Amino acid sequence: MRLRVAVPVIALALAVSGCSQRSPELPPVDVPAEVVPDLVNPADVDKMFPLGGGCLLAVGSGVRVLDVVDGTGASGALRPGDIMTSVDGVTVSSREILLQVLEGRRVGERLVVEGTRVGAPFSVSIALSPVPGQAGRAILGVITETRLEAVRPASLPDAVIDDQLARPVIVDGGIYRYVPLGAVWTPYPGIPAEHMAELGSDIYTVAAEEPLSLVRVGDEEPIAIDPGPVVYETPVGPLEVVASGFDEVVGSVGGLLLIAGEAEAGPGDTAAAVHGVDPVKATVEWIRPLGLSDAGNTLAATDAYRSPSGDRALVALVEHDVEGGGSELFNYYLVDEEGEGTVGPPGIDQFFPTDGVTGWYDEDSLIYLVDIEVPQIVLWSLGTGEHTLLRSYTAEEAFSLRAAFPVGDGEHIVEVRDGEVFLVDVNRPELTRLISRGCRHVPVEGMNLG
Repeated sequence: MRLRVAVPVIALALAVSGCSQRSPELPPVDVPAEVVPDLVNPADVDKMFPLGGGCLLAVGSGVRVLDVVDGTGASGALRPGDIMTSVDGVTVSSREILLQVLEGRRVGERLVVEGTRVGAPFSVSIALSPVPGQAGRAILGVITETRLEAVRPASLPDAVIDDQLARPVIVDGGIYRYVPLGAVWTPYPGIPAEHMAELGSDIYTVAAEEPLSLVRVGDEEPIAIDPGPVVYETPVGPLEVVASGFDEVVGSVGGLLLIAGEAEAGPGDTAAAVHGVDPVKATVEWIRPLGLSDAGNTLAATDAYRSPSGDRALVALVEHDVEGGGSELFNYYLVDEEGEGTVGPPGIDQFFPTDGVTGWYDEDSLIYLVDIEVPQIVLWSLGTGEHTLLRSYTAEEAFSLRAAFPVGDGEHIVEVRDGEVFLVDVNRPELTRLISRGCRHVPVEGMNLG
């Protein structure tokens, strides 16, 4: 069953908060509390992205004005049908990016809005308006939607993406960098590997048949890594540990890659470990041997989830049962760029998410998907250890749901469904935006391709 597309619309007309006094030239105006649902016809999206039309990506090309609120600064300056493409010099490819540009602006502050009107360019200066009873709240005064264009992956132009929330995604066997909030896509050269991770604008994997080498995806030459030693001070004196093998790249933290592999502290003293590797300097900066579980089984790192700021990562540790021939999630290692961290973050005893973590919801919490009668998204606070239900699906919604993972801004998640992928506003889940249709869509972080 296919999820009905609700094209994003918002009523409080791109409301933002500020701390200044109201402008006497702009008296407070009443704005509608809700948007009439039929302002936008979801069938328009189906026409642009027809089912059976092959792999199509939704690319944001601006913000369409659906209506203008009387008495606001936008009244008389903007018209329904206008396409806003730039505000205050910042390109706005989507409504979400426009909201980010307006966040924290002051009542009465003037912004230059550029775009197209009936195909012709326009530029206007608009003063932000106050809202009655909400001191400091400022609005542009328009009801909007993201203007989407259907694009086939092969036709995407190369571009530079400088966005903290940009992430690599594999679409129909090719690598693309994608900004969920901006609906911006750009191709990445190279062939996907089974395990890889992004660091900055580069994607890395372990070099095949090279025990201590990496490959920057898109390049052919391997990067030989200096194995160490890394010296640690212990109660009995300094201990030298060297990297003896790389198995797979599981993630990144700060400016380092997190690589699962083996380390040696002496002849015959080999253990599974996580290595913090600087691919630019080609050095192993630190090594954390993982040891054994309480049952005496070997532990190994299988995935890592980078925080939105990048200063922490949550590494999933798996216990390998050699005799039983299986493995299961054992614990999590919350680590920083220096390799310092703790096993078993707060709340681990209250409820253990055995289905794994899908990613960081914001800087201090994670989300994961569990299936209790129907799929549910649970919020896990690393500060308090509390677990809170964030979103529950109806049986109809759950029918085609395959995965859900966060954007990292604490407001949006991405839902992967049969043949369709959507951006969902968690605070208003009825407002969704299509990301892709008819594609095999695999986010790189936290998901293996094997």
